[in-house]
Amino acid sequence: MISSTFKPKLNILQTEFKNVVTSQEVLEYLKSFKDNTTYPRQLRTIVDATNASFSFSYKSLKQFNSARIESLKNYNIVVTAVVISNPATAAISTLYGAIARGKKYKYKVFSTRSAALKWIESYTF
Repeated sequence: MISSTFKPKLNILQTEFKNVVTSQEVLEYLKSFKDNTTYPRQLRTIVDATNASFSFSYKSLKQFNSARIESLKNYNIVVTAVVISNPATAAISTLYGAIARGKKYKYKVFSTRSAALKWIESYTF
């Protein structure tokens, strides 16, 4: 399950990945950015995946990256911090970060929420 809430006071989109997360859910999450006009065009996001496990393979990462590129075309920059607590989830998230690099997309994996928040808050727009 994936659920998101935008926190205007912090200017951060907070998302939780919970339980078993499928590739279809990740694709829907990524595609949801495309038509959303309420989020700032310079968006900071934090994804809490500490209570999630992924039900997809490494082969899905390329598909996720293509969906991300398409969905974020109308954004100036998106900064995403992901909080992970288990090694398997950390490995696949780190591999995704390696293929998702770009000028308009910053992505980093963390083991604590406080470290993730410190990093995304360093991006002031």
